[in-house]
Amino acid sequence: MRLHRPIRDRPPGAAAVQGRGPQLRIEEAPDLITRHAPDGRIRAAGGAAFSLLGRRPVELEGLTPADLVHPGDLAAVQAAFRDASYFGRDGAVTARFLHADGRALWMELRCCRTPINGEDGGDIMAVTREIAAFKAESAALSEARDEALAATKEKSRFLANMSHELRTPLNAIIGFSEVMAREMFGPLTPRYQEYSKLIQDSGQHLLGLINGLLDMAKIEAGKMDIHEELFDLGETAQGAARFLALAAEQAGVRLSLDVAVQQAFADQRAVTQMLVNLLSNAVKFTPPGGSVSLMAAVEGGAVNFTVSDTGAGIAPDDLARLGRPFAQSGNAHSKEGTGLGLALVKALAALHGGEAVIQSVLGEGTTVTVRLPHAAVTALENNVVAFRGAA
Repeated sequence: MRLHRPIRDRPPGAAAVQGRGPQLRIEEAPDLITRHAPDGRIRAAGGAAFSLLGRRPVELEGLTPADLVHPGDLAAVQAAFRDASYFGRDGAVTARFLHADGRALWMELRCCRTPINGEDGGDIMAVTREIAAFKAESAALSEARDEALAATKEKSRFLANMSHELRTPLNAIIGFSEVMAREMFGPLTPRYQEYSKLIQDSGQHLLGLINGLLDMAKIEAGKMDIHEELFDLGETAQGAARFLALAAEQAGVRLSLDVAVQQAFADQRAVTQMLVNLLSNAVKFTPPGGSVSLMAAVEGGAVNFTVSDTGAGIAPDDLARLGRPFAQSGNAHSKEGTGLGLALVKALAALHGGEAVIQSVLGEGTTVTVRLPHAAVTALENNVVAFRGAA
């Protein structure tokens, strides 16, 4: 009998295989090639029957899938044969086949309906190959992925615990140094007052770093929630600018604001943190005589705020990896910081359903635009908040 439908993935070299049923003409291949009746019973077999299943081709004739397939995978193989025989659909299934010695081996079976004497028939041609190596590799990759996820969760848990443990005594240090700086229990010498102020400033700086680690750990662990509320974005932006005003003055950098948005609906603490992080980075990397600007505007239903500077800029190679935790640009290693600033901005924007986009030209400056797509609101009318884009 001559088969008019080709069998896939056959290497060169032909061989004729005889069985008790009709003769199959196949090509020599490392695969098992079988012809089945519509019910799945094997009419003829050839190819790598012995190397794959430990059986000679003639020993396979008359067997059904139930004789060769692991019970847990039998239904899937029978469904593939049924689709091929009755509906003419090519089938592919991964299943465990039973070796003559009792082992269960992972195989991939591909089948299709084959014509008989030029006419459509109900017989099925199948090609089966071993995929144990592929399955083992997939299992190893899955195990490695699970281990990596577990390590990430463990790291986030460690950072959260350590940040909490560090922040508790640090709050006491800041509080007592503030009491000393204000001379609440008696006057201090000028030198001691200077030292107490340095302790307070250093404590506040360290607290900011710890809070950044804690927030990033929460975000990576999926435990960071945002609490959206209506607030005055203009006032929030001015507060962030005041926080950086002294640093900008000491660095000789001009700081300007252009906020055309009054009301916004978002997590005010997160927005404040994003603005402070962006302004802090901009001031840090802008040389004396340069400028940093903060602009905010409404576009459709979104609130966009942009921080631009005339600083050192970022090289293209560094730009691609910025925004990942602890990643810093090449010119940042001489500056203080952990590399968490932009990563937190991107993560907090994403929690709002938005994004942060960084644009930079080396030697000319950097612009970071944060888009919060659902934060824009219209004026309050009759104590009702009208959201832009609402019906």
